[in-house]
Amino acid sequence: MQLDLLFYLLSTLEEGATTRPVELWLGSFSAAAGKKHNYNYVTAAATALVAQPLTIRGKQEQYRPLRLFDRVRSVPGQGLLQIKLARTGIPYLLELRDVIPAASLRALLQLSSKHTKRIYALCCRYKAKGRTPTFTMPDFKQILGLLDEQGHEKQRGFTSFRKHVLEAAIEQINATTDLRIDCHLEKHGRAVFYLAFTVKSQALPVLPPAAGADAQLLS
Repeated sequence: MQLDLLFYLLSTLEEGATTRPVELWLGSFSAAAGKKHNYNYVTAAATALVAQPLTIRGKQEQYRPLRLFDRVRSVPGQGLLQIKLARTGIPYLLELRDVIPAASLRALLQLSSKHTKRIYALCCRYKAKGRTPTFTMPDFKQILGLLDEQGHEKQRGFTSFRKHVLEAAIEQINATTDLRIDCHLEKHGRAVFYLAFTVKSQALPVLPPAAGADAQLLS
């Protein structure tokens, strides 16, 4: 839900939003995602981003915390959230907005898992170059949130990771978005240790109309 909120806000973000709250209307958010959202659940997800910063990779290839939201004001009778962006997170959000094309928003929101969304966003960043950097498997799993704070894997076994994360993401991204990607794996000894994606543009597939696009859940 937090990833969906982030990607949706990116599509509506304007330069002036850096000084005034961003308005998120539940009906528009649900229509873009192609599914109905519960207002209380969306509010809780947005509020959590105030207290819990995201972990991102900085320019020096080090991971650091980044807070995106300063505060969230709920207007439940109207299905509205007013979100004040954190000053330190605004440059990062504007950079992401320029990387991910707005025309791909609905396809991105409808990707089924958070891992697929993150792989898509990563590949969008390197679309112009045609290839992502080569990552070690631990670094890539850190990007996907598959390692805990102690570095322990949340999903054990490379076969499961390849089938349920990599192959599932590649299949859905290629079928529903403006990108066509492929994964290249390299071994270090007997184990797969390095990973990179090739990235090509393709015509955005025509998706069926979202069911219940006009519906809003106000409670």
